[in-house]
Amino acid sequence: MLADINICDVRNIKNTTFEFGPRFNVFYGENGGGKTSVLESIYLLATAKSFRSSQVRKIINENKQSLVIFGRIKGENESIKVGIEKALNSSTIRVNGSNLKSVSELAELLPVLVIEQDSHKLLEAGPQWRRKFLDWGLFHVKHEFTSIWSSYNKNLKQRNALLAQGTDSTLLNSWTIGLSEDGEIYSKLRSDYINDLAPFFKHYAEHLLGKADYELIYKRGWPKEVSLFECISSHFSRDIQSGRTNYGPHRADLLIYKNGKDVRDLVSRGQQKLLVYALNLAQVSLLKRINGKETMLLLDDLGSELDLGHSANLLTLLDQSFGQVCITTANLNTIPLADMNDVKLFHVKHGSIEVINELSVNNDE
Repeated sequence: MLADINICDVRNIKNTTFEFGPRFNVFYGENGGGKTSVLESIYLLATAKSFRSSQVRKIINENKQSLVIFGRIKGENESIKVGIEKALNSSTIRVNGSNLKSVSELAELLPVLVIEQDSHKLLEAGPQWRRKFLDWGLFHVKHEFTSIWSSYNKNLKQRNALLAQGTDSTLLNSWTIGLSEDGEIYSKLRSDYINDLAPFFKHYAEHLLGKADYELIYKRGWPKEVSLFECISSHFSRDIQSGRTNYGPHRADLLIYKNGKDVRDLVSRGQQKLLVYALNLAQVSLLKRINGKETMLLLDDLGSELDLGHSANLLTLLDQSFGQVCITTANLNTIPLADMNDVKLFHVKHGSIEVINELSVNNDE
């Protein structure tokens, strides 16, 4: 778990240090006070990137040239000190005093999942969101995934560059072979992962939305009856015309079916959000089952995402089966605190964070 954190110059948080509780950590306060910036700081520490913006300038305090975050990750037998500094044109990651060159090494230390207002796009938006979801899970449970993912994308980039130039087929064929070999392995990893994920997803979906026949359907990005190499070779003229590779795992998708139909045609926006929670909880459970790792869950603005009844149902699930959770809310009355065990409460105001020992706080502050 994340034991403590020091945040300097992340948006309106100038300099603050606090310790986390081992279970529920609830950050409340008015909008614009810095609640989401706390979650953003945790995510930055764990992944070296923000879930809110890809532009560093927007993350760093407007009066500063860099941000710094330190944290201590506490395991069963060790304590790992992690620090990250981001300036406008540079980034430094340190673990136990040594510079870390690979962001993937950092991400392995503390798996973090954030569920925020845009998370419904996992179902509503394009397939790139769902591919990203699958690859996050594979990164944490399959050691061979990173090398296959890297090799496939390198081959894809090279092949697409040649297609855009109209290069002759002899040179193109060598990249096609590598792309196809990696693509078959990549797709098999995803397919196996979905098969392992499916029973966990069904369990959480039924708990949050009621009994139904839920299925996860993987569309691998090319027809089932042929190999990837055969498919790409037979559509060479189309690739030349479009200047890109039209078939492969980079075109894959994950669909959710309920009673034989695509859920996007059946459920409301609120139900979509619950399905997103079910997908993410399934991932966390599978990760714990395979390698024993707990995932830190960051739930932003929970009170506006779900009504009190569904929030209570979700938090009961989290209380029973999951580890460290951080929740933000503008109004504590939207969070069933009385039904939660081991809660640590923080009041966030104008970028400062204060630990509140009593749950009977004034929500009108």
